[in-house]
Amino acid sequence: MRGSVERFCSKHPWPLVCAGAFAWLWIVARACVQSITIDEADTYLEFVAPRYPFHWAAAANNHVLNSALMRLSTSLLGASALTLRLPALLGAALYIAAVYFLVRLISGPLVLQWALYVCLIFSPLVMDYLVAARGYSLALAFLALAVTVAARHQALGPEARSAALYRTAALVSAILALSFCASFPFAIADAATALLLSVWMSRGMPARYMKLLAAAVLPGLAAAYLITGPTLLAWPKGQLAWGAASLWKTGGSVLTASLFEPNSHLLNPHLFWLFLKAGRYLFPLLGVLFLWRTVTLILNRAAVRQGASRWRAGLAAACGGILIVTLACHWLLYAAFGILLPQERTALFIAPLCLIMAGAATAIPLSSRMGRASGVAVTAVLTAVACYSLGCLRLTYFKEWRWDADVKNVYSVLAYYNHAYGVTAVSAEWRYASALNCYRALSGRETIHEIAPGPAAVEKYPPGFPLYVLHFPEDEPLLAREKLKVVYRDAFTNATVAIRPELESARLCSTPH
Repeated sequence: MRGSVERFCSKHPWPLVCAGAFAWLWIVARACVQSITIDEADTYLEFVAPRYPFHWAAAANNHVLNSALMRLSTSLLGASALTLRLPALLGAALYIAAVYFLVRLISGPLVLQWALYVCLIFSPLVMDYLVAARGYSLALAFLALAVTVAARHQALGPEARSAALYRTAALVSAILALSFCASFPFAIADAATALLLSVWMSRGMPARYMKLLAAAVLPGLAAAYLITGPTLLAWPKGQLAWGAASLWKTGGSVLTASLFEPNSHLLNPHLFWLFLKAGRYLFPLLGVLFLWRTVTLILNRAAVRQGASRWRAGLAAACGGILIVTLACHWLLYAAFGILLPQERTALFIAPLCLIMAGAATAIPLSSRMGRASGVAVTAVLTAVACYSLGCLRLTYFKEWRWDADVKNVYSVLAYYNHAYGVTAVSAEWRYASALNCYRALSGRETIHEIAPGPAAVEKYPPGFPLYVLHFPEDEPLLAREKLKVVYRDAFTNATVAIRPELESARLCSTPH
């Protein structure tokens, strides 16, 4: 027994195993605790809940593979916040496992492995979308899995790599097709990944290039057509209306989301202040040190070409190439057709690819003093980024949909007034309407009418409703105009429930003395 435990610990270091297990448990806890958000609600109400199979609908908000799996999970287990998010949790489990094996392949000092692994799974940007009931979790998981499969192939000996080349290329192609089917905004990133990984795997191998091309393309095309073919053929114009107008804004959105936000409940006031002040310098410092590391690798080309260092350098180069090709293609589409560049969630792939590139380059052993110093420096900053990410853990809200963090409690207020006072007509601000409708559909115990999204302008709110769900302070003038009484307000989200005072008066007058 002791020998088997020692073998397990040597093969699977406990710091990495504990980090992965904790990440999974934290993600599941978030899926259970967090309120349903506007985008999750729209996905469920428009593409999953209807009896007709609308999960094949051609719409930007429909992440086809995720919607189909949501329909399956809610049909088998009933509809709830957790079952809506089960496909995302499946993607999270796959992503955590894929990057674990990738980090173990990259190897290097244990502290580097731990830092890289924690950065990849606890990044505030990444973890949000491993929870949300959207297709980003599955898309990112399949992308990471494709990189891991290719890296595993390159770590084999020359004969084994030659024998498995076409099989691996076909597998990578099919996996990346699933990533695309889970989230269409990953299309260019997935195509660039398929191209660059195929070039990397075939480099120096006696390959028949037409056969390699067929293996790298046909399985992916077949898988994509089987799942999303009719959806793509019916695709309407004008769907891609969200994104950034420059590469600078693309990078800024990724950086901002990756640093959001230290948790004052986890960090004492001194650490919280330190995280706020120092956090903004971590990624620029990592970029500078990575350039230094790159220069040292170029100066030590002979060492880089030997043994496992060769495929680690190839992995770093492949990830860098994927980023360059992807962003260049997006920029060309924006310049030629005005299609906006990726931004935050649609640029989700950027952060993991950058981290893998940095980790693979740092894991290459160099004997020179400059080489050792650059490796230690990058490892130190990656460790700092990992600690920062752990300090940003949150349980109750998403950065992008922060205003919906309390909508579950807001709906309980609506349900109370429906049961106690017979309120059926509700007007709600656009941030809350879809999520409230989703809770209304999940509950099935209230007689509240479907809630139409309220306008952004106060003067355009429909008058005469007995109950309003408002967003403060923008909607405060409506209180005076409609003579409303505030009965609930959440200071964190600014969600506010206001009623007509005569509602409670009528109930009180009808109560027996």
